[in-house]
Amino acid sequence: MAPKRDAAQPKDASPPKCVRIAASSLVSSTPTTCDTIIQRTPPPTSMVPTTSNLQEPDALLHPPSNDSDPTSTPSTGTLPSTTMSITTDTSSAHQTTDCQSQETPPPPSQSTPATVSSGTISAIGKTPNPCLFDPNRVSTCPEPLLKRIKTLSTYSNPDANTFALGCILPTAMWGATDPYKDRSKVLCNPSTNQPINIWVLGHITSTWFLKNGAPNNQCSVTVLSLSSKLGQYVNLLLSEFSVPSPPINEYDHGLVQTVRWQSSKSGGDTVLFNSIYDAREILKNKSAMTKLDISYLEKRALVLLECHLNCYHQKDDHGRWTISKAQFELQAIYLLQDPCHPNPDQASNSGVEIAGLAI
Repeated sequence: MAPKRDAAQPKDASPPKCVRIAASSLVSSTPTTCDTIIQRTPPPTSMVPTTSNLQEPDALLHPPSNDSDPTSTPSTGTLPSTTMSITTDTSSAHQTTDCQSQETPPPPSQSTPATVSSGTISAIGKTPNPCLFDPNRVSTCPEPLLKRIKTLSTYSNPDANTFALGCILPTAMWGATDPYKDRSKVLCNPSTNQPINIWVLGHITSTWFLKNGAPNNQCSVTVLSLSSKLGQYVNLLLSEFSVPSPPINEYDHGLVQTVRWQSSKSGGDTVLFNSIYDAREILKNKSAMTKLDISYLEKRALVLLECHLNCYHQKDDHGRWTISKAQFELQAIYLLQDPCHPNPDQASNSGVEIAGLAI
């Protein structure tokens, strides 16, 4: 049975007064967290994994109530063009990855403005060094790839509205509602009211695309970030943009989950997410890149996820839509490196070796 779509709000659940006021003014420039948009019903909890013998994600989050295209069309065709190539030789591992030793500092957009506005990225506080990686998470990256990763980790392009996770526009905030587009649930550039594209680097830990061989209503990709400190920043980011703010897990390993609907709000067949690009040699405009299928998204593969930050709403104990939870919505996937195992022999052998065992 297909999941339920947007439903009318029950008559006995009166929305808060602030909703009625906001509804009367479609051009309000200030987003509100107590609207009456109803999130779509999440997919069934019993699913069959599609790749790498994965289990169903612990929580496939509800989708936002914006009008994003469910056909997985990339959000932007403007990507950086670079002449840097990738060497596929993974024999040269590197353990020292602190890019603070480089002469190029993080982009100036990371500095906290003198006046911090509530509800903006700058209100969260100072971000960690975006290219200070955990050595064990980049140990299989050859030097050319490591240089590309450092460049991607500090990428900031206001013209394309695209920023690396640790370099998000400090003034970014929930968008405004106009007569044609509701962006009050999407992190936007306040000067243009356009969604911010966020780049997240990491190794794939789980994927979710198919159910019984067919595209599921919702897909999900979870990655382990290259920096545990940046992973903690993600937890803080999601917490600060949720109402009420959930507690932060201090023991989290830096997992970042992104989700997207593969079904249309208007009904019809589900469409398999197809914005997957081969960036193992170079990352450039989407229109000039080779597209891949989901079989390339194996566990441990190094990818760059392009996503939006948005929110969905839930009812509280009194039946009112006062709970708002932030999440990352997947827009595109770039494959940077195929899965690498530090010790292939250990990966193929099973059992435990006990030295001196003689019984």
